[in-house]
Amino acid sequence: MKTAIIIGFGGMGIRHFKALKKLKIKVIAVCDKNVKKLEKISFLENVTKVKNYKKLLKFNADLVCISSNTMSRFNIIKNFITKSNIQKLLIEKPLAVSFKECLEIKNLIKKNNKRLYVNTYRTISKNFENVKKLFNKNKEKITHIFINSPSAGLGNMGSIFFDLGNFFIDEKVISVTSWIDKTGTLNPRGKIFKDPGGYGIVKYKKNKKLFFDLSENTSLPYEIILKSQNFECKIDELNNNFLFRQRPKSMMAKPNYFYLYKPKYFKLKLNHKYDVVLMTTFSIKKLFLKRFKSNLPSAISSMETIFACYASDKLKKTIKFPLQKQFHSKRVNFA
Repeated sequence: MKTAIIIGFGGMGIRHFKALKKLKIKVIAVCDKNVKKLEKISFLENVTKVKNYKKLLKFNADLVCISSNTMSRFNIIKNFITKSNIQKLLIEKPLAVSFKECLEIKNLIKKNNKRLYVNTYRTISKNFENVKKLFNKNKEKITHIFINSPSAGLGNMGSIFFDLGNFFIDEKVISVTSWIDKTGTLNPRGKIFKDPGGYGIVKYKKNKKLFFDLSENTSLPYEIILKSQNFECKIDELNNNFLFRQRPKSMMAKPNYFYLYKPKYFKLKLNHKYDVVLMTTFSIKKLFLKRFKSNLPSAISSMETIFACYASDKLKKTIKFPLQKQFHSKRVNFA
């Protein structure tokens, strides 16, 4: 039986535990600052419980799941890469509190030859893969993405949305223009965490764009809209609704100016319903494949976009890529 340890046993740590159980991977140790809380959890009865993660660096396990808060995550990742024999690391997002730390994680992984996967899981979900395949099958190139999301943080949900942008558009980001929401909504995870919303435009090569609005004056569930010349997909993920609109073939020969017609509507047949535990198993499975490919480059790219949002807001101008070194040390206390 494969074994794992979990660092950080809040909401995501518990989801990791359930995902590991679903895959029949035995959790042998758990770390959390609140050890008393761990001792009260009945399903952890035969599991080693510690307050300091360093006590687990010498443990033998197949996998370590790091779901601590983002502020503490970098040192934990660094120590497990350099001081532990565990070869596989599953990391929660956002990756780090600065772009400098993101790049250091990249260098550490390369130097120590370990496997790291960031648990953003949507880009390996069959539902999202099939959306992309359907556009490609119809020779439709996604040129515009629209993200409408409630106050869920540029770090928290932004890391997911920008990762999806890279996945669907398949081009390099060339610039970001953004504004940070100054509302100051209290983060439910604590006052020390600062992850405001924001809005703006991410521009890619070949004139492709991602428009995002994560402002703090709405609490409605997020929606994602993908557009090409003749196709549109509106994704209401939480309600398991992937709705397509298609321009009729009789209209495709006409210029885009002709828009007064009734589109054809159809829904994507889903491979699975929205389930964070199930989708976390997708990430875990990736780590055990013979031909492993990390999603760390994409995670770093999405973090570069996030820190470019802060740079754009501060300088009141468009930020061109790659992100200038003066912004690499900018720290944001994401939850």
